[in-house]
Amino acid sequence: MDAFAVEHDALVEQLVRSGDSVVDLLGSALRCLVDGDDVLGESVITADDRVDATYAQVQQRVVAAMSLPVSDDSSHRTLAALLQVNIHLERMGDYAVNVARAGLRTASDPRDPELTAQLEEMGLLACDVARSAVRAFARRDDEVARRLAAMDDGVDRLNLGVFGRLVRLAAADETRLPWATHMILVARALERFADHAVDIGEATIYAVTGEIVELSSERTEGE
Repeated sequence: MDAFAVEHDALVEQLVRSGDSVVDLLGSALRCLVDGDDVLGESVITADDRVDATYAQVQQRVVAAMSLPVSDDSSHRTLAALLQVNIHLERMGDYAVNVARAGLRTASDPRDPELTAQLEEMGLLACDVARSAVRAFARRDDEVARRLAAMDDGVDRLNLGVFGRLVRLAAADETRLPWATHMILVARALERFADHAVDIGEATIYAVTGEIVELSSERTEGE
């Protein structure tokens, strides 16, 4: 195996570990949000430092790998995809932190149990989209990658419904306004987390096929 192939495999493995960590972070952030677990929330914020460190390491390693001899154009595509996936994972970690911070800030606020459950459902679905995206990237599976936008539809639908209910709740009961305001931001963070996972799918397709796609646009046109 040549030097580029060895470094490529090592970078993919590092990013897969980072992707798994990011999904775990969002899961912990959701538990903080639902259960008011301050310790868990703080652990998410601390653990994101490792995601950020991995981001910096991978960026440097990819740049260094650009100087290695390669046999075909697909190797250059792979490097470009690695950079994109790395960026998306770092942002997903930030969104998980946003959810954890909202959980910490609203731990003592009056909340709506049904809306909290819907936010948790939305977050767990976002985790599923992200897991599938990481697996597709690791296995160079462009077929799974192309299905990510359809998976993300559920997150988008929940986001619209939750947003409307939170606005109505805040308008009807001013004592719920601080909590509802934070939860609107949580819903937005969860929606963006899943969107970045779909973007990982786009990077995967590019690495495998050389095709530049916008998965959400494709899905909309096909409906």
